[in-house]
Amino acid sequence: MTVWAAAAQEPGLQLARGVGDHLPGTVLALTAALLFGLGSVLQHEAAARVAVDGRLPVRAMLRQRTWLLGQAATTAGTGAQVAALALAPVSLVQPLLAGALVAALAVRTVRTAIPPTRVEVVGAGLTVAGIAVFVAAARPGPAALDRSPAGWAVVAAVVGVTLAVALTARLGAGPGAALACGVTGGLAAGVAAVLVAAGLTVVSAAGVAAALGRPEVWGAVVAGVVSQVGAQQAYGRGSLNASLPALAVLDPLAAVPAARLLLGEHLEPGHAVVWGPAGLVAVLGIVLLTRSGGPSQRPGAAVRR
Repeated sequence: MTVWAAAAQEPGLQLARGVGDHLPGTVLALTAALLFGLGSVLQHEAAARVAVDGRLPVRAMLRQRTWLLGQAATTAGTGAQVAALALAPVSLVQPLLAGALVAALAVRTVRTAIPPTRVEVVGAGLTVAGIAVFVAAARPGPAALDRSPAGWAVVAAVVGVTLAVALTARLGAGPGAALACGVTGGLAAGVAAVLVAAGLTVVSAAGVAAALGRPEVWGAVVAGVVSQVGAQQAYGRGSLNASLPALAVLDPLAAVPAARLLLGEHLEPGHAVVWGPAGLVAVLGIVLLTRSGGPSQRPGAAVRR
């Protein structure tokens, strides 16, 4: 039983919904964001070296130590994300993961030895501030304990994101293609997170054996793999500034409403006047980071090896 679901079941116990009430899940989500930021930079470096017209030769990728290290960081981040989803609502965890973009900026700055531009600093500040105010004011509530996504809804969501990623994978190279692949990869990641949360609820309530027979568990596996394929395609088609912001924005934008529709999670409606603008501030910060131009596009931006 997850911490927040158990709290909801206790009679007479006030439901804990603030960030401080989900501190372990919050810390794990932030850890996942740091690992995803590191992994995205390393994978992008490797993909940029071996990509040919937007296509990624698998064997060449596997021979890249940087790509393997990036995959290891991403895998560790996924583990931290799953643990966070077991302890906190999707609507809290996924917005925090948008901090991966700021983490990637820091990692990229260290590896290129080029300080961030003023626009990047402002963008990073707005992103962090917007996310912090959003999760503090939205106070995401837990999923309804008696609600699980219908099988047809799970299949429709997984098929939808799979087709979207497959279609954008046919695009060539360039910023537009990187953006499109980032959008579909982010959508798949958001759907995967919601299905992971649903699967964890089944495991806590009925055990692993019962969970293996549920569509949300297998849907989470498929959507997770599809999101990784979408991310890799995005990294190989353009600069990190063209792909990672889309991945960072579309993930929570897909996860929060999907968690509301499929799991019954909700945000604090009375505080919408605060968390709504805060979310827009975070998006503005991400847009600034997108428009700034990465180090790989500036003179002397060679990665230190």
